[in-house]
Amino acid sequence: MNFIDIGSNHIWLPYTQMLNHLPQLEVKSAKGSKIVLKNGSTLIDGIASWWSVAHGYNDPHLVKAICNQAKKISHIMLAGFANEPAYQLAYRLCKFTNMDHVFFSDSGSTAIEVSMKIAWQYQINSNQKQKNKFISFKNSYHGDTTGAMSLADLNSGMHKKFSNFLLQNFCLELPKNDQDLIIFENFLKEKKEVLAGLFIEPLVQCAGGMKFHSADILKKIFLISKKYNLLFICDECATGFYRTGKKFAFEHAEIKPDILVLGKALTGGMLTLSATLTSKEIYQKFLGDSLDLALMHGPTFMGNALACAVANASLDLFEKNNYQLKVKKIENFLNQQLKKFTKIPKVKNVRVIGAIGVIEIETSWQEIKLMRQKFIEHGVFLRPFADCIYLMPQLNIKISELKKIIEAIANILYQIPSLNKI
Repeated sequence: MNFIDIGSNHIWLPYTQMLNHLPQLEVKSAKGSKIVLKNGSTLIDGIASWWSVAHGYNDPHLVKAICNQAKKISHIMLAGFANEPAYQLAYRLCKFTNMDHVFFSDSGSTAIEVSMKIAWQYQINSNQKQKNKFISFKNSYHGDTTGAMSLADLNSGMHKKFSNFLLQNFCLELPKNDQDLIIFENFLKEKKEVLAGLFIEPLVQCAGGMKFHSADILKKIFLISKKYNLLFICDECATGFYRTGKKFAFEHAEIKPDILVLGKALTGGMLTLSATLTSKEIYQKFLGDSLDLALMHGPTFMGNALACAVANASLDLFEKNNYQLKVKKIENFLNQQLKKFTKIPKVKNVRVIGAIGVIEIETSWQEIKLMRQKFIEHGVFLRPFADCIYLMPQLNIKISELKKIIEAIANILYQIPSLNKI
């Protein structure tokens, strides 16, 4: 019995029009940056399974950690029981991030929900109940759960249809220059009495179109936010763990968030786990004799022993290997290689930061769909969306594998006539 065939009548896929989508690729195995399909062909993965498989597929150190932990205990509730991997990870992760306390949950979206709840209750516990609105930025994406969707750009994008049903927050243009920063500060000055905090994806707005902003702009946004006592919340689910060249993207701006949200590469892409980290100042606002002061939140699988064990193993690799150097080599290669695509008439922009490379093009959904199929035919897995082809590979991908990805991009872009017309 082939469960792929019979299950196809029942499974509902992500971000997919189920009526006419491309065939799903049956996977036999995966190792490093390569995915082996059931038909025997091999694909070089250029997006690390939505940016999570930082150390490559099937890393032996991570596999060993999961196997060893599964022999002891795979899960036990965190209310009332202490499992060593969760407590070890809490200690190590706070040291690794320079934060003070951590609340575990299941995915990036749920960690965003936890962040919102912490920020609201921080204001309530500080006798500032009126501070209940958040600022986020156009082109931002913080997840698909209800609260997370309310932080998206609801004037455009895939969550627009739900705008009348969601929490009403403030979605601003992300400042690009000093004049924009003045407008931003004036808004904060006007709304400071109702603002609880600000959510930002430091340096790169990933799912919103791979939009970049500078460390200088990030720092100025931070300083203005602190001037008006906003909680500064960094969503680093995508940009954390050396993706932009430093451990975390906010480090480029030499700032420290009040709340930090992590996911994806936290477990090296092996199991689902996320973390909401806070400063000591925020944590202490939840302490007191009354249970009403406490954070009344608890996902069933928070602090899952299996996920925390592999996250600890992932931290081993981040601490042992010089990922800053590895990412710098990727960055240099992408900078060198992607600039040649600017010669194609419909290429509007190429940009690189760390292990993120973007080719922004003037294109259509039909061409994007065609490109997705063509990449597979060229032995590469990329998933272009909106107006960009992007690379966010495993952080230890070989340069030879990157070369094959670049060759595939070149072959495909130069073969689409509409992209080469002036």
